[in-house]
Amino acid sequence: MIKFPRRDFLKATGAAGAAGLLSTLPSGAFAQNKPDRITVTSYGGVWETAIRDYFVADFKKRTGVDADVQLGNPNQWISQVKASPNKPPLDAVVATAELIIEAGRAGLVDKIDGAKLSNLKDVDKRFVDICEGWGVCFDYGAGGFGYHKGRVKNPPKSFVEFVDRTAKGEWTASMMTPNWNPATLFVIWALNDVYGGKLDDITPALDAIKRMKKNCIFWGSVTDFLTHLSSGEADIGIYPDGRVWAYYDTGAHWIDFINPSEGGVMIPVAIMKPKNAPDIAWEYINSMIAAEPQAKFAEKMNYGVTNNKVVYSDKVKPRITPWDKTRFPPIAEIGPHLSNWIERWNKEIGV
Repeated sequence: MIKFPRRDFLKATGAAGAAGLLSTLPSGAFAQNKPDRITVTSYGGVWETAIRDYFVADFKKRTGVDADVQLGNPNQWISQVKASPNKPPLDAVVATAELIIEAGRAGLVDKIDGAKLSNLKDVDKRFVDICEGWGVCFDYGAGGFGYHKGRVKNPPKSFVEFVDRTAKGEWTASMMTPNWNPATLFVIWALNDVYGGKLDDITPALDAIKRMKKNCIFWGSVTDFLTHLSSGEADIGIYPDGRVWAYYDTGAHWIDFINPSEGGVMIPVAIMKPKNAPDIAWEYINSMIAAEPQAKFAEKMNYGVTNNKVVYSDKVKPRITPWDKTRFPPIAEIGPHLSNWIERWNKEIGV
């Protein structure tokens, strides 16, 4: 750290000017060997556009450092860090909470440090705790009911009602399978939790699915749900809120979303800093949890964000499921049970 004698600094700038300057500088702004650019990650498509236009742009504006964006998926990115832990090729990595926990326990990730993230005070502690402190969530989706308004006039208000009415044949439900990874939380954990199951016994969830099965069609590719509803093959199902609204904006104004009374399942996306990445990466993470770029991200993506100072637009606000109206799955505790869950699903549900 380069240090300036306080007396000389104040003489040159004036006390008020110095205070103003210091308030605009990011933490670590005087760090030696600050790189000209860093490498961060993003999913493709509209995600990449949003990451570049809002988070990278905010980071560059504040620090003068640019960021290259590498596309791919979290498993790939974590493998890259694992292959070169002393000099990681990535400086900030987007991932799901469960993968961040795995990376943290493997010694690949720095713990989130509030002293290095000025915006962390505006993010609820649960969005760090869900990653065991190895990352911080910046956006989230909630798993509730997407449905066709023309065919489902009186949609269910709860998971229990959804199961009962599907079992009675009031509609055909489009249901995800564990071939799409979030299904383990959106369906298995969600139903098991509602019906009082335990992590080591998902019998209540499987029993609920068995009751509904004759009135369900199942899918493993995330766009299949929208195809099922638009074609008339199905009328309703469990689906992420943001994807429902993104489809609505394509002109499918017949689709709608309800957050169940028990609370839709919280599925967050988080950001982590690999060990030995330069300290300036903290400032990129600071941009990802800052209110202004998060508000822009929410506007484009139709997903909730985690900074509690964000003010959603009139268009987006009714679409966002408030995070305190969701259920946070115990992701770290679920991990050891997943293989058994999948095995039981395959044997007992068979789709």
